[in-house]
Amino acid sequence: MFRKLIQILKKGDLMSQAIEDSYEMFEKGISLFEKVALNFLGEPLEEDFDVYASDRELNKMERNIRRKILEHLAINPKQDIVGALVLTTVIVHIERLGDYSKNVYELAQKNTLKQGKYFERSKCITQRLFPICERAIEVYRESLADEAKNMIIELDKIKKECEKNIDEIIEEKDISVKEGILYSLFFRYLKRVTAHTMDILTSVWQPFHLIDFYK
Repeated sequence: MFRKLIQILKKGDLMSQAIEDSYEMFEKGISLFEKVALNFLGEPLEEDFDVYASDRELNKMERNIRRKILEHLAINPKQDIVGALVLTTVIVHIERLGDYSKNVYELAQKNTLKQGKYFERSKCITQRLFPICERAIEVYRESLADEAKNMIIELDKIKKECEKNIDEIIEEKDISVKEGILYSLFFRYLKRVTAHTMDILTSVWQPFHLIDFYK
């Protein structure tokens, strides 16, 4: 589906601007998430880095993209309707990356437990997730359908691993309440970011009515 949208870029109109903006928005969303996830795991943020300002920037970009799509359709009501629907769906998922990044950041302020089984598992999962998310930006930009399918398979494995860890924490008998809450929430946020990235990638190879569905 997104391959067709790439052709719109040649037109140089509002729709092409909106698509280009979505690339930048996706990149910023992934970058923000990586920063706060590392912060949860003990890596300090840059002194002047403002997580909330970054999230507001993503919200602003979503509004601007919507405005450009609407103005484009107002001028060309019969042109690129499917593309407009696809792009509107995609940017909702990108905006959610900012929301979950805020959640992770707020969780990081309370995390003084940077050791143990679930800490190590968190590090392992993020180390696997980051390069896939970074590559997803290019796959989305270049509309690489086959690679998108393969990445969704790998992301689905990570999502299931997050679920497994949450289930284990629930049944864990030798764990403090604080550790259980911190790491079950972190795995939950990792799972949701993974799922939204998967949903974005479905736009690359699925028809509009199947976007967000990848089974």
